Amino acid sequence: MGYFPPGASTAAPLNLTYRIGKIEALGPVKGRWLDYGCADGSYTSALVERGASRADGVDVVAERIEEARNRFQDSGSLTFQHVPVDHLPFEDDMFDGALVNEVLEHVRDEMTSLAEILRVLRPGGRLIVMSPNRWFPFEGHGGHIGEIQLPWPVPFLPWLPSSVGQRFMHARNYWPGELRDLVEAAGFIIEQADFVWPVLEVHAWLPAGAIKRYQALIPLLERAPFIRRFGVSVFIAARKPL
Repeated sequence: MGYFPPGASTAAPLNLTYRIGKIEALGPVKGRWLDYGCADGSYTSALVERGASRADGVDVVAERIEEARNRFQDSGSLTFQHVPVDHLPFEDDMFDGALVNEVLEHVRDEMTSLAEILRVLRPGGRLIVMSPNRWFPFEGHGGHIGEIQLPWPVPFLPWLPSSVGQRFMHARNYWPGELRDLVEAAGFIIEQADFVWPVLEVHAWLPAGAIKRYQALIPLLERAPFIRRFGVSVFIAARKPL
């Protein structure tokens, strides 16, 4: 599963609520869900809290799985497995939904990962992918110049040609149409292509009062022509064909 180093968790409380809310806006969360690249299990647990009958988290980092198991050891609706390879340890057609939240940009091979998710989803099962948007003018994973690490959001790095920018990135970035085409090429039917906006919960780039006003404007920014494309991530909702 892993190729680029895993990024930091996006499971700060407000951001988690916002991102799960975008999934809920598509319809009720129900049935059994896969959290592909579950990190500490926060989103896996949130899927059950929002209606899933069961959620299974997998991650390439063994320490994250251990943390998730320790956090949610009393939950009978959650399971967590360390999966250091691309093949998922599940039978065909097991899941009603799959969440791939800021993970696809890190995997060894995107098409292999998407093919495995397609395999384990039931016909009609839903796929949610959120991955970095190249229209967003900062690379949130930081970057590097050789061995020198740049551990902060790097401005304008996503706007460089991939052949240049990728030399300095810790993860891939996607143009919106590029990510949509990738998911479609894997065999999914696209339902929605949208954007996720930063909630500035971790990177407080504005004064506190301005952040509150900005957060209240996010629903408008998500719908505003042209402006909406500058979200931090691309949001793709798709289904496995019946």
